[in-house]
Amino acid sequence: MKALFSVAPTVAAVFFSSIFSLSYSSAVSAEAFGDGVKTRPVKCLLQVKGKTYLTGTCKYDGDADGSFRLYGKQYFVYLNTFEKNKAEASWNASPQSNHAQAPLGELKREGACWVSKTTKICAWDQTPKPVADGSIRVKFAPNATSAVVTGKLSNYKGQQTYLLEVRKGQTLQVEQLNPGNKRVTLGITAPNGEDASDMDLSCNNKKTVKPTLAGDYVISVHECMKADEWKGNFKLKITVK
Repeated sequence: MKALFSVAPTVAAVFFSSIFSLSYSSAVSAEAFGDGVKTRPVKCLLQVKGKTYLTGTCKYDGDADGSFRLYGKQYFVYLNTFEKNKAEASWNASPQSNHAQAPLGELKREGACWVSKTTKICAWDQTPKPVADGSIRVKFAPNATSAVVTGKLSNYKGQQTYLLEVRKGQTLQVEQLNPGNKRVTLGITAPNGEDASDMDLSCNNKKTVKPTLAGDYVISVHECMKADEWKGNFKLKITVK
C-alpha cells in the first residue's frame, strides 16, 4: 500500500517533536503552557500520594467530552476521559519538566473531582456566589411540592438567581426542563453561605441537596461554558419534599 506521504527521518523527528512536546526555559512557569489556548481561571486541586501540588487558582482548558488540562505555577496535569466517569491522567511531576510524562493511572469521577488510591484532581467553577439582591422569590401553590420558573440569559456572563425557603431535613431538587442547545449550569448556596451544589465545570443542569438546612437557598443559573454561548429563555423545575 502506498504511503500518503513520506519525509526524511530528521524532518519527521522535528515534526513529531513539535507536536508532542512543549519547549520552554526552566524560568518559565507551568502556566505558560496554557498560553495560546482558550483558558479560564478555576479553583483547582492536584494531590499525588498525599502531597498537594496544585491548589487555589489554575488555568483551565476543557473539551466537550469532559477531558481537561490544569496549569499551575510549577505543575500541570492532563486528564483524558475514555468512558463515562472514567479517565486517565498524567502530569509533569517536576517543575523542570516540560512534558506531562508521568502517568497517574485510571481515575473515577466523584463530583467535581477525579480520584484513585493515590491521586485526586479537582476543578471547580469560580463563578461568584450569588447574592439575594435582585433574586426572584419562588413560592409553591398550596399543597404543591414543586414549581416551574422561567428566566432569560444572553451570554456566558449572565446570571439569574432565585430564592426558596425550605425547612430542615428536606430534599431540594432543581432541574432544567427541555434544555435543547441552551444548556445551563446550576449553583445552589445554602442558608449558611456555603456551596451546597459542588459546582463542577460540566453542564450540570440537575442538582439535588439532601438534607436541607432551614432557611433561604439561593439558586443561581448560568450558561454552561462547555456548550455554545446562546441567548434566550430557560425553564427550571424546583421540587421540595
